[in-house]
Amino acid sequence: MSKDFKKSFEVRWDDVDLNGHLRNTRYLEYTSTARLSYLAEAGWDVRALQKEGFTIVMLGEEVTYLREVFFTERVSVSCEVVGLSADGSRWRIQHSISRGSGEEAAVVRALGAWIDIRARKITAPPPGIRAALEAARSDDCELIGARP
Repeated sequence: MSKDFKKSFEVRWDDVDLNGHLRNTRYLEYTSTARLSYLAEAGWDVRALQKEGFTIVMLGEEVTYLREVFFTERVSVSCEVVGLSADGSRWRIQHSISRGSGEEAAVVRALGAWIDIRARKITAPPPGIRAALEAARSDDCELIGARP
């Protein structure tokens, strides 16, 4: 798995708001889909996660809008791990959403954690999941604390 993972989307009619540009909630939906696609490509699709008894819980998301994106445009969403706790239980992924022209349209920083479905608590993931996150680490990935 590469640090250069990107997922492409075409902006559909139901993705735009009354102003004719990509609606704010869709940015988060695109980034969520990109994160799950990255994990699936690394061998950790929803079934594999369920089999191990793990899932993702989101702790926060922050969006910085830079440029408008319009109906029928293509955008690409990158995934880069910019923060990771010592045990891998918590992570921060930064997404860049770029227009077809290459211009950056938005940046989303997502803070999440792995939750053990049976125990219903945040916990360190199995080594394979941790390896998938490690493969997408930025060069300046920060160590994040157990509690954000």
